[in-house]
Amino acid sequence: MHPYQDPKLPVEARVEDLLARMTPEEKVGQMMQLPVHPQIMLATPEGCERGEVGSILAAVGEQVRPFAEAALRSRLGIPLLVGIDAIHGHSMWEHATMFPSQLALSQAWDEKLCEDVARATARQVAYTGIHWTFSPVLCLPRDLRWGRVNETFGEDNLIISRLGVAMIKGYQGEDLRDPESIAACAKHYVGYGESEGGRDASESPHSWRTLRSVYLPPFEAAAKAGCASFMSAYHSTDGVPVAFNRKLLVDELRTAWGFDGLLVTDWDILGHMHKLHRICATMVESAQRGLRAGNDMIMTTESFYADILAALAAGEADMADVDAACRNVLRLKFRLGLFENPRLPDIPKARTVAAEPAQRELALESARRSLVLLKNRNVLPLRAENLRKIAVIGPNADDWANTIGDWQLGSGQSQSTCDMYAAGNETVTVLEGLRTLLGEEIEVTHSVGCGVPDTLRKHTGLIGCFHAKDPFGNGINESAPEKIHRAVRLAEDADVAVLVLGDRISYVGEMKSTATLDLPGDQQALFDAVVETGTPVIVVLLTSKPLAIPEVARRADAILLAHSPGMEGGRAIAEALFGQFNPSGRLTLSWPHHVGQCPVRYDLSQGAHHVGYPDLPDAGYDALFPFGFGLSYSHVRYQGLRLAKTALAKGEALEFEVQVNNRGNRAMEETVQCYLDDCYTSVMWARKKLKLWQRVSLQPGEVRTVRFSLPYEAMALCDENAEWVVEPGEFQMLVGASSRDQDLLRARFRVE
Repeated sequence: MHPYQDPKLPVEARVEDLLARMTPEEKVGQMMQLPVHPQIMLATPEGCERGEVGSILAAVGEQVRPFAEAALRSRLGIPLLVGIDAIHGHSMWEHATMFPSQLALSQAWDEKLCEDVARATARQVAYTGIHWTFSPVLCLPRDLRWGRVNETFGEDNLIISRLGVAMIKGYQGEDLRDPESIAACAKHYVGYGESEGGRDASESPHSWRTLRSVYLPPFEAAAKAGCASFMSAYHSTDGVPVAFNRKLLVDELRTAWGFDGLLVTDWDILGHMHKLHRICATMVESAQRGLRAGNDMIMTTESFYADILAALAAGEADMADVDAACRNVLRLKFRLGLFENPRLPDIPKARTVAAEPAQRELALESARRSLVLLKNRNVLPLRAENLRKIAVIGPNADDWANTIGDWQLGSGQSQSTCDMYAAGNETVTVLEGLRTLLGEEIEVTHSVGCGVPDTLRKHTGLIGCFHAKDPFGNGINESAPEKIHRAVRLAEDADVAVLVLGDRISYVGEMKSTATLDLPGDQQALFDAVVETGTPVIVVLLTSKPLAIPEVARRADAILLAHSPGMEGGRAIAEALFGQFNPSGRLTLSWPHHVGQCPVRYDLSQGAHHVGYPDLPDAGYDALFPFGFGLSYSHVRYQGLRLAKTALAKGEALEFEVQVNNRGNRAMEETVQCYLDDCYTSVMWARKKLKLWQRVSLQPGEVRTVRFSLPYEAMALCDENAEWVVEPGEFQMLVGASSRDQDLLRARFRVE
């Protein structure tokens, strides 16, 4: 037995022993990650056996076995590292339980819930031959037109940091060697969520100070929490592609933060540098720059293997860079225990885990906690005894694909050979949720109401698979007026209309940024027609991101936001509408009145002429629905904000408390939010920044004193030198139910 095969030795000793035994070809092979997919089959078992492939992706279950077994037969028996996009559940496996999207989940403001969802996902993934998920997403979505907003935790980097670290802990567990743990991947490093025109993967205009103050903190938190891997992003910053930016990939990530994990490129980034960005005249140049910048594993760029070997032979690449990259790949494989247990697929066990009642219970609970009540004119909760008929209307009312959301077998990123519609068999839509809840007691009628054209089918192969059949119920044989007229007749005959609106899978995700934030298709016309009936209208929004819906906000009787609530979403929505629980979600993204009002986030810098927009007279400068906002079936009053001290010495924490009173007749959960206002600063800074929050349970009439402690370093700002400093002076602590000024109590203090 060689030393690297001895599990009793330290990981570093095993890595160095194995590295010393490897040929240049085997070292470069460990840097190669190739897809196993019927449309893009770059990996082969023969290549794995020759040691030319270190990792595969886009394979699930028994698809993994021939490649994994071939790698074990290689000269040194180095196991494969198998990765996949398990984004909100085991997204690409037909038997998986799908949870709410990251954006939906963030609205619970609950770290433990995120950790539990990630842990449940890891347990499903681990038995399908996969060891690594490309999750969580730690991007800030600065332009709401961006197609990947649904994959994020919202607009605030503190929430992203805390929820992201929670998901990393859930995926990785206490020990990566645990056969039910998988490696997490912090992506997309860094600044990917703000791009020109909201276009996916375009230039992002960040200064180093902006990166330091806004975009890097969640990734720093991930690195210091032990995240096993990072992914370098597609885009460029200040003209330099992130994947070629050694200052970001080495100086900041590895040297400043001490990250010793694996850094993988996103899909064919090195190919993009030559073919799309056109900053490398040849693929050889792209390979050389990617290696020098500090990338360890090259995703799906097949030519990298031959290019780097040729460059090494010609003295145009440094073997020390190859050794450093290979070392990081091997380290993760040893940390996962793959040399002792390569974790080949165990599908019976995987099916057993996926079928556990606790998986569906968690999906239901996370869907419940993610719902945000945006408006209620005393219509909700509905009372069964007062109803005889409900009309459930809208293109998303009985649409499982839009209930689950992006990154699933019905979306363009499908990475499996299985039936793409299989996941829908177990998904509870809003229509199904209401019919199951009400049984025979109340008649539930249904109409699609309008269609939403899947125009992207014409422009990208990603959705070409939708041609075979239309799972979305768009009613292509009816004209738009006919569909709306039929919906109106149902609404007129009902006691209440539940109008399920939103966006569509074909308008959501990677490479699918939108030009507007309007309701797509004829949904606005459908809403207008149904409202005119005089029947009370409850709008349920299944949407991947905030939409500009001022007329819906003004005229609807109630609005319940679900985003992408997962496979139990329809059941959770039905329960919420009938008051079986009290909605408690709070927004993590501000909603605009109009796309032209963006950005409308809560932490915009100060100094603009806050006079609103003359062509949006009712909008002013405020959001349609602000960050942190959310209603419930109770009413909360904040009072008695008190600071322990009003003058702090250097290094002292701010201790404070506030009283929260549930003045309603229902039990509830309230998210108490604490914002800091640094009154005068040496550089431009936000007027308020979220610093703390706490969820509290309140019985009817209960008054609870909630206590907080804000560390001294949390009062820092990023100065003109991009350094974090606490500046002496006046501060305000703002505490309340949302970021909106009228919802916040204020207390002033001074840092000496």
